[in-house]
Amino acid sequence: MDWFTAAVVGAVGGASLEAVDVIKAIKWHRQMPWNVQSDTIDPPQRRANVRPQEEHLPAPGWKAYWVAGVLRLLVSGALTGVVAATYPQSTNPLVAFLIGLGALSAVQQVTTLVPLMVKNAGRAALGGVVDVAQQQAQALQQSGQPDPGQSNGAVPGPQTGSPSAGSPRPDTGVAAQQDPAGGGGAA
Repeated sequence: MDWFTAAVVGAVGGASLEAVDVIKAIKWHRQMPWNVQSDTIDPPQRRANVRPQEEHLPAPGWKAYWVAGVLRLLVSGALTGVVAATYPQSTNPLVAFLIGLGALSAVQQVTTLVPLMVKNAGRAALGGVVDVAQQQAQALQQSGQPDPGQSNGAVPGPQTGSPSAGSPRPDTGVAAQQDPAGGGGAA
């Protein structure tokens, strides 16, 4: 199934979920959902998703419901098309329809988790930088060299009392380990 066909099937899944929402609203309020005002909801109770003073807002109207429906179709089709383009061999019409059904909910969940993921990723990256810096400082202290972060104004150089002073260290880099014939193996 190509990505465009999968996107259309996903949009049909989103439309079917929108139709279920409209059917539930008509059954509950006995009128079209865009004509339901928040103060006419029976029983009038405080819901968790209603902010203070929102109980007396006017009905949203049919234009708002059409915009919401079109946006749901767009989200369902786009997410299904992306999944189908990523995994073309495993996308069939049933999978595309189910992705379209759950697309809006999945996007809502991801958007609530993104600030947490960014915050934790920043902490993890900062923690990794701090760990590397601490390991480097410990390695320098164990080798007897002064910590570059704690310089006293002296220019770092070979220690005069060390046994390796004045004698060059052998080069153990990658270039020194390569075969002169170009084989790339260790010598």
